[in-house]
Amino acid sequence: MNASATSPLTHERLGLLTILALGLSCRLLWISQPMLDHWSWREADVAMIAENFYRHGFHILYPQINWAGATPGHVGTEFPLVPWIAALGYVLFGVQDWIGRSVSVLFFVASVPFLYRLVRRLSNPRCALAAVGVYTFAPLGIFASRSFMPDMASLSLSIAGLDLFAEWLERERDARLFVAASLCVSLAILVKLPAAIIGLPLCAMAWEKYGRHFVARRALWAFAGISLSAPGAWHVHTYLVSRAHFPYHFFGEGGIAIESLDWYLGIVQRTVMSGLTPIIFAAMLVGILWPSPARGWYLFHWWLVAMLVFLVVAGPGNRHEWYQLPLVPVAAAFAGLAYEGVRRTWEAFTAAKGPLWFGRVVFWGGLASLSYQAIAPLYGHQRPALWETGQEPRRITPP
Repeated sequence: MNASATSPLTHERLGLLTILALGLSCRLLWISQPMLDHWSWREADVAMIAENFYRHGFHILYPQINWAGATPGHVGTEFPLVPWIAALGYVLFGVQDWIGRSVSVLFFVASVPFLYRLVRRLSNPRCALAAVGVYTFAPLGIFASRSFMPDMASLSLSIAGLDLFAEWLERERDARLFVAASLCVSLAILVKLPAAIIGLPLCAMAWEKYGRHFVARRALWAFAGISLSAPGAWHVHTYLVSRAHFPYHFFGEGGIAIESLDWYLGIVQRTVMSGLTPIIFAAMLVGILWPSPARGWYLFHWWLVAMLVFLVVAGPGNRHEWYQLPLVPVAAAFAGLAYEGVRRTWEAFTAAKGPLWFGRVVFWGGLASLSYQAIAPLYGHQRPALWETGQEPRRITPP
């Protein structure tokens, strides 16, 4: 193969590696920070579960918290894959805050190639690179992917499941792709139940491939069975655990309800201004209206619809910013489409490159600035007095 044939692929890889390196670098800043940031209370629960795995045995079916007095503290929660992986890291390095955060960072890194492949399959490499760039530097994505929580892991597995499912539809005889896709979807829902919303884009892809007769495809029923059986069994088990042990707590209960219009407007405002930034939101709106490059592209429209339905139905739950995390790859895909569409439209009318480069600088520079402004306050110590109070017994008493 001659150099001219390999050059585009080389440029793609270099672009993807550059974005990954920059995204990884900004997520590793203050990676050893104690669980004192804006989401500290939720991270503390995950950290407790991880440390209890490490100190009391890796009983993954029975996660434990520390706020249940003298009782074991078994609780009902999402499948504790993230704290369990972190606990394995504790075996090598001891209990360190950076280990739990690093688990989320690694899941972010794993998600980038899958999102790139998914967008590239339905558009072109430049659109995919732009989408991955937006995905990497959206403030909500940055903060969630360095927080000791399961949300980034679930999103990463969701993206991988969608990409592998799309590839399996093109190569139906590949059993390995079938198993890999179904396992990713199953793990995504196990790690975070709201990931079940990817069922809608999965159905959209199946409809695109088989039409309305997709409901009669035995392979798709098998896929659904594999994907949903483990999450179903786990949530029955963990609910029973929560009812049988003090403090009788089931994570996420009470999150399903319809709220007032002002409630939802507040969530939308927060998401636009600090979760995505106005730049990404505006680009997303343009991308939604932009002509789709392929019929399969509508999976992103259906993913967005599923997100909006979840936002309405789970009104109380969506008061937590991390529940809007799945919007980041959706917004990134639409923003990438708009970014590439504007470029191609401009080049179709003029050969002038100066304004185009100026627009790129404004877009990426503005995104970097707004992202920094949105997440910098979240890194600060939220409750320093409580932290000092908690450290005092450690200083004055033996282990």
